Amino acid sequence: MTFRPILLAVLFLSYLSYATASETKTEKHVKADPTALLLSGAASRPDDSLLSGVVSVKPEMPLGPADILKAYEIGMNMVVQQMSEDYRGILQAHNANQISSDEAEYLLQQRYQTAIMQLQTLGALHDVLKHDIDQAAAQAKQANQNIDPGADTVLTVPLPSSLSHRK
Repeated sequence: MTFRPILLAVLFLSYLSYATASETKTEKHVKADPTALLLSGAASRPDDSLLSGVVSVKPEMPLGPADILKAYEIGMNMVVQQMSEDYRGILQAHNANQISSDEAEYLLQQRYQTAIMQLQTLGALHDVLKHDIDQAAAQAKQANQNIDPGADTVLTVPLPSSLSHRK
């Protein structure tokens, strides 16, 4: 695998996590930062839900190639959904006479071109990573076939005992 697809995947996933985290930023900040709780005085009173929230923090596991492939697929679906929502908003604005027909057409074309570029980029990254995974699997399979089955056999030789030397 190359460095570039991995970097792009990490950037894309960090953007997705930032976008989802921005909705509940204040709640996550309070749960994730125990020092803020100490300074605010919230930790001075016993609260079981607060303690369970701090204890239930799970460490994040690094993503593997299959997870990144799934993230590309999710990203492609999100692009299509966002384009659909944008189209709906543009059409509603046009129907409410907030924008002219020419402006609506221009906005629809711009959104379409942006979505196509995003889909092509995510699709290409997905295909490159899928190809790398398939190649690695084929190489591992070939390496397993090339291993001599007798190479795993262990030969044991008994040590001469002291009784055999006396005779």
